Amino acid sequence: MTRAQDKEMDAAVYKAGILKALAHPVRIRLFEALAEGERTAGDLAQIAGEKDANTSRHLSVLKTAGLVSTRKEGLNVFYANAIPCLIPALSCVSQAVCSIADEHMKVAACIRK
Repeated sequence: MTRAQDKEMDAAVYKAGILKALAHPVRIRLFEALAEGERTAGDLAQIAGEKDANTSRHLSVLKTAGLVSTRKEGLNVFYANAIPCLIPALSCVSQAVCSIADEHMKVAACIRK
């Protein structure tokens, strides 16, 4: 491998790490909720409909990947979206989901006839 190829592979590894951190429905929901502003872990647990401990584990994955940041105020820890440019990418994924679903519906309608 050339030096340029090594750099491209390194970049791909980092990109895969980010996508891996988002590769869970709860983590996507938490990350998207933080696009609206910072929130406490308790607020995020309610939004996700998860127990506090489970939400904390998911937030830890997002934080380790560098996708969320934290700040402490008194006894509360506030989480914020550290990479807001990923929100449009998730919107694009939503559009893809709808497009794929539309295609599946067309196929299913043809099969039923």
